[in-house]
Amino acid sequence: MLKYLPLVKPFLLIAAKGASILLGLLTILSAYGGRIDPEWSGIPSSLTLALPYFIWATLIVSALWLIFGKIFMGIGGAVILLICWGPATVASPLGSTKLPDDPAQTFRIMTYNMIHGIDMQNLNTDSNRTVQYILDSDCDIVCLQELRKVDATEIPSLTDAQSAALKKKYPYQLGDPALDTKLLSKYPATFVKGATYIDGPYDTERYTFYKVNIKGHLLTVVNLHLRSFMLTAKERDVITGINSVEDLKTSYREVKGDISKKLKQGFTKRKKDAEILRKALDGIRGPLIVLGDFNDVPESYAYRLIKGDDLKDAYVETNFGPLITYNEHAMWFHIDQILYRGALKALKVDKGKLKASDHYPLIAEFEFTAE
Repeated sequence: MLKYLPLVKPFLLIAAKGASILLGLLTILSAYGGRIDPEWSGIPSSLTLALPYFIWATLIVSALWLIFGKIFMGIGGAVILLICWGPATVASPLGSTKLPDDPAQTFRIMTYNMIHGIDMQNLNTDSNRTVQYILDSDCDIVCLQELRKVDATEIPSLTDAQSAALKKKYPYQLGDPALDTKLLSKYPATFVKGATYIDGPYDTERYTFYKVNIKGHLLTVVNLHLRSFMLTAKERDVITGINSVEDLKTSYREVKGDISKKLKQGFTKRKKDAEILRKALDGIRGPLIVLGDFNDVPESYAYRLIKGDDLKDAYVETNFGPLITYNEHAMWFHIDQILYRGALKALKVDKGKLKASDHYPLIAEFEFTAE
């Protein structure tokens, strides 16, 4: 077999170069796909989901070309990374944790899609692991998605002791029972109707507004649960369960059909909700935190609309490297976000390890700064 290597080697080199060029093009498209309207095409937005993976793949391939002495190809990869630098450092940031100037002015806030308190690992426990995690975290504010009632009628295995502890620790438990976004607060808080900020029709399921008085500072919190792709478990398996060439062919056929339509519908729906929310955010004054289950990644079209030019990303400001907040179906994406503006400084963002839900919890620490 080795005697044929000199004959095959040029063709392998050409194939490797072709694959590297294709990877570079996909990396650029994934980096800037969030700037292309998903109503025109859902493909760029779909590629943006995998931006961190494309960035790291390009980095590794470029390093390999340099190691094997192919300087031109290695430099080409480096140029692609420079072209994608802005979006890349949002999807895979270069931030670091910060120390507070005044520890007395700090507070901690959690966002968690708790999927109604259901334990996805099906562990037989005498109490609810999600609720216990919330209690043990001792955050000042807890923003929850996929929860309508904070009681045993919805949350499985919720004990009387846990329910009493929640009420004692978080006397302010707010949110419309018809909606699946809730806020728990140690500090005085009020639920603000969306019509206060939004003039015209909007989807009330997607965001709720709250005012929280923390240590004399009035903070506006917007809790999001933007629409998912609505893929069935079988459709998710089609995308992620590729173990053979035949699986790849099947996946390609189905992705071109119903799955492609659902992806585009999801991107388009989030775009429209983001446009409405962005107008509302423009009218809010003072410290503001927008967080929750965006069902979309950093640099996506909806994320960029909501973030605008004035909001900062708490994870980008305080962490290094990519983040995964969804943990099911091998669809490992960063779809839970924490954005902010105003007299606030992000100190750190930690991802919880609890795997009771299909999302991981995120806990951010902020400091109030001078107005």
